[in-house]
Amino acid sequence: MPEHLNSQVRIAVCDDEPMDRQQAADLTNEITTVEGLACSLSSYESAADLLTAIQAGAQFHILLLDVMMEGLDGMELAAALRELGDSTAIIFISSNREMALRGYEVSAARYLAKPLQRAQLREALLYCYKTFCEKKEILLPTEKGQSRLAPSSIIYVEPWERGSRLQLTSGPIETSARISELASMLPERSFTFCHRTILVNLAFIKHLRSCEIELADGRILPVSRHRVPDLKKRLLGYMQG
Repeated sequence: MPEHLNSQVRIAVCDDEPMDRQQAADLTNEITTVEGLACSLSSYESAADLLTAIQAGAQFHILLLDVMMEGLDGMELAAALRELGDSTAIIFISSNREMALRGYEVSAARYLAKPLQRAQLREALLYCYKTFCEKKEILLPTEKGQSRLAPSSIIYVEPWERGSRLQLTSGPIETSARISELASMLPERSFTFCHRTILVNLAFIKHLRSCEIELADGRILPVSRHRVPDLKKRLLGYMQG
């Protein structure tokens, strides 16, 4: 899997059928936008073009590959990438259902039938994001040195005199990193600003009201009124997986 160069999920769609390629790209853009995932999407009309791009340094987190293509097909491309040691998440797309049986040979994450169904593509993309892309730990400067923290242990983040204070499930900890830096490091699906200066983990929100949220432990955080609609949308999306 490529290293996280930034917070964007890099996705490549490869299909030699223009209409199918456009549909996959449009659905992917729509799904990632609704789910609040910053996405960088590239399209390729042949497996050979995509392989050339990767060999030249292009990096992706998720590949949507048509299986049946002229010349180098999707299965052969996946095998070539695995031989190069590339473990990028692969979602196969094809009208040939029998090919699904070969997906295990190249450790494909999902196999979707054409024509693409939005619900199935959404599940596949979110599965790949959570399994392969979402950061498991972050490294932060603290009074103890460079400390490893799991984002899932962070309840919320607030400003501190020399940086930020993180309220963890194990207690508070301070870091010199600014809250804007932390926002770019943490998984976008799980964290959002409920207030201009407070970054909250959606997993810990129990109640959302017009001007505040109540966390699972009973603590109350303020909510900017103009952020309520987006916060409600993000919370519903998070709960739906």
